[in-house]
Amino acid sequence: MQRIRKSRLLLVEGRDEVNLFQALISDCFEDDPGIQVIDAGGKDKFSRNLRAIQTAAMAVPALQSIGVVRDADDDASAAFDSVCDGIRSVDYEPPMNHGEFSNGMPAVGVFIVPDGNEPGAIETLCRRSRQGNVTAACVDEYLNCLEVRNASRSTNADKSFAHAYLAATDEPLARVGEGALQGVWDFATPAFAPLAQFVRQLAVRAVGNH
Repeated sequence: MQRIRKSRLLLVEGRDEVNLFQALISDCFEDDPGIQVIDAGGKDKFSRNLRAIQTAAMAVPALQSIGVVRDADDDASAAFDSVCDGIRSVDYEPPMNHGEFSNGMPAVGVFIVPDGNEPGAIETLCRRSRQGNVTAACVDEYLNCLEVRNASRSTNADKSFAHAYLAATDEPLARVGEGALQGVWDFATPAFAPLAQFVRQLAVRAVGNH
């Protein structure tokens, strides 16, 4: 596990998500907000990795807050409950609701992408952030063509959209996080507003802060 260097941690599902959230943080703040983004692994590794993060964080007595971001996949409620169970397993206090922070030590918040209710993933927000432009319309038409002709083997339309959209950029990219670093996704749109607000809360949340 990497060394804990900052007093606020943002735990995400993979290395590419680290790239995306670093780009989002840069978009949200003019100055360094003191947030360290950490790849905590997928749902099957979260509890184990959180324990390792907790051990590493003992070297940071001033640890203030932890934010956890996870994809809803097929069930947002189940994803939230699973993350909260992992938080309790290391004796941290989970929040009562999606998008909120607990009053524990440290304060812990959970955000289930895309919005705490609907199924989906980070690619869902990426897709929503680009709906309405010409490229998005062409990608939608392409995906619809594949479906009509029974030529698509994808089980996730949002991920298919994201990768097709990336393929249409000036310098085609393979991953959504790489795209975020290059400014492909529009963090200023309403699609990303609740997630951006969660990140801003993480930056100001302090132990025991109501």
